[in-house]
Amino acid sequence: MNWVKALLVFTVLILGCADLVTTNRILDLGFGEANPFMQMAQAWFGVWWLIPKLGLTFVVMALLWRSKNLFNIAMVVAFCSTPVINNLLIIAGAN
Repeated sequence: MNWVKALLVFTVLILGCADLVTTNRILDLGFGEANPFMQMAQAWFGVWWLIPKLGLTFVVMALLWRSKNLFNIAMVVAFCSTPVINNLLIIAGAN
């Protein structure tokens, strides 16, 4: 069970990094951030907005590591994949 849990928590980190990369690509294409909290972080921190984004990713990882329910962890991982999938669809539609 621990290796599955570790893999799921590590997947959250990968998805967080993928979200950063795809969001930066969307911003380079001239689109804006849809999440109002990340809009605020971008306005306050400028190019360093990725620090609160990754900080939130690490908080989610820590909370998931404390969970004992693999199903709930997997559900959160699936939820974390939706922004990445959405960003990829936007990038594909823009090209």
